[in-house]
Amino acid sequence: MNDQILKILLFLAVFRSLSCQQSTQDGTVKIGERCERDRNCIPHAFCRSQMTCLCDQYYSPTPDNSMCIASAGLSCTNDLVCSSMTNAVCRQGVCACKDSYILDINNSSNCVSRPLVVGDRCQRTDECQDVFDRAMCINGRCQCITSYHFVNETGKCVPTRFLYNLCTENYECRSLHNEIVLECRN
Repeated sequence: MNDQILKILLFLAVFRSLSCQQSTQDGTVKIGERCERDRNCIPHAFCRSQMTCLCDQYYSPTPDNSMCIASAGLSCTNDLVCSSMTNAVCRQGVCACKDSYILDINNSSNCVSRPLVVGDRCQRTDECQDVFDRAMCINGRCQCITSYHFVNETGKCVPTRFLYNLCTENYECRSLHNEIVLECRN
């Protein structure tokens, strides 16, 4: 009888150890999911000490956590390395945004259009200041600061000159409610 109990206990122990083994295939564990070793995780990810997968440095997870894609700063030898980034190129050995694009502050694998005219989308005030001088990012759009207005000819925000103010160019002049066209006469 003791021999039978021993066999049953041994069987249960073996069965339990087999059923507790993780059945994940190497390279399939998504970001944030449980892992045992680095090779369990998707490409460009590792199994961190908390036993969950995390993207390598200079890689960011896709929204569904199924891939790690290149981010700004990743070492590269050609544009292909940076191709998973939106609007990026390999510049001086690192992935960077193309000309006329800036890094999305919410997603380092995404480059967004730099503002070109007042009213264009922005994320930070310095984006607007760099392009238009006296401008701020207000509610996600570039706007000239108070007492300045945007001038197409210069592509900048210039001081607004009202009736009887000193001026040098016609485009500086504005009436209080823009209903009258003013010209500069000194």
